[in-house]
Amino acid sequence: MRKIIEFLLSAALFTGVLSAGTGGAAFAAAEERYVYVGGVPLGITLSADGLIVTCVGGVLTAEGEVNPLEGKDLQVGDVVTGIDGEDADNLYGFRRAVAESEGEVTLTVQRDGRSFEVTATPAREVASGDNRLGVCLKEDVGGVGTLTFVTESGAYAALGHHVADPETGLCAELQSGKVFDVEIDGVQKGEPGRAGGLHAELNRLAPAVGVNTENTEIGIYGEWKGAPRGERIRVAERGEAVPGHAQILTTVQGGRPESYAVDIVKVEPQRERAQKGLVIAVRDKRLLESAGGIVQGMSGSPIIQNGVLVGAVTHVFVTDPTRGYGVHAEFMLDEAEKAVAREQALAA
Repeated sequence: MRKIIEFLLSAALFTGVLSAGTGGAAFAAAEERYVYVGGVPLGITLSADGLIVTCVGGVLTAEGEVNPLEGKDLQVGDVVTGIDGEDADNLYGFRRAVAESEGEVTLTVQRDGRSFEVTATPAREVASGDNRLGVCLKEDVGGVGTLTFVTESGAYAALGHHVADPETGLCAELQSGKVFDVEIDGVQKGEPGRAGGLHAELNRLAPAVGVNTENTEIGIYGEWKGAPRGERIRVAERGEAVPGHAQILTTVQGGRPESYAVDIVKVEPQRERAQKGLVIAVRDKRLLESAGGIVQGMSGSPIIQNGVLVGAVTHVFVTDPTRGYGVHAEFMLDEAEKAVAREQALAA
C-alpha cells in the first residue's frame, strides 16, 4: 500500500474563462448547483476558544527550578478557558494575570468535552522577576491552505480535509477561526519520501476574508466576508467524474491562481461524504518543475473536468509526489450548505 500524507497545515489559480466542455450532458435532468471556484491561497487560523497547552515544565527561580504544576491535572492538549473566573482568550492577558497574582491562581480547563479546575501557586522567575506557572500556551493553530469555492449564499469551503494540531493532536476542538489573503513567496519541491510545501507569511492582524465555523473530515467551512472572485462553475453530480484529463487550480507563486494539467486515474463511487474519492496524477511540466507535483498548502485546490468542478485535492502520496487524492466536490458543497443553515438557525 502506498503511503500518503495528509495536508495538515504547515506553519509556514486559474486565469481566463473555463471551457464549457461536453461532459455532464447526461446529468441535465438533475438540479444544477453552482459555486464560484477558488484556487487562491489562504492563511488559516483555528482556535479552541481558549489557550492550548503545548508543554508543562519548570520555572527557574533564585532557589533553583520549581514546577508549580507538578502533580496537578494539566497536560498537553488541554485548553485553558479561564483564570480566576476571567476568560483566558489571549496570551497577553493570561501572562499578566499570572504575573500580577498574589498566591494561588485557579485555571478553568477543558478536556474531551468536560470542564474542571486546576489550582496552583506561581513561582517568581529569576530572569524576568515575574510570576510564572511553567506552562507553554498558544492561542490558535495556523497555516496555509487553498480555497476550493464560495457558494452563491456566501459560504466558503477550503482544504478538503480536517485541521489537526500537529503539536497536541487537537482536532474536534478547533472549529472557530479566520481565513486571510496570503501570497505564496516560495515553494519547497516534493520528493519521493518527503513532502514539499508552499511558503507564505500569515498576518493575523490583516482583515479576515472569512470566518470559520466548521472543521470537518472533508474540509473547513464558514462565512465569506467579501465578494466571490472566481468563475461561476457547475458542481458535478455523483458519478459525473470519470478517469481522464482534468485540471487543478492552484497557486505556487504570489496570489494568482493558474490551471495545471492532471489526469484523474481513479474514481471511487462514494455515496456518503468521505476523503479519497479521486486519485489524480500531475502531468503538467510547469507544476512538476516548480513544485515536483503536489505539495502541502495545495490542499483544497479545485479539480476541474470538462468545465465542471468535480473535486478538491486533499492528500499526496509520500512515495510519489506527482500523485494524490481528492474529495468529491458535491460532498463539500453539501457541507457548505449545512454550515450556512446552521448559522442561520443560530442567528434566528
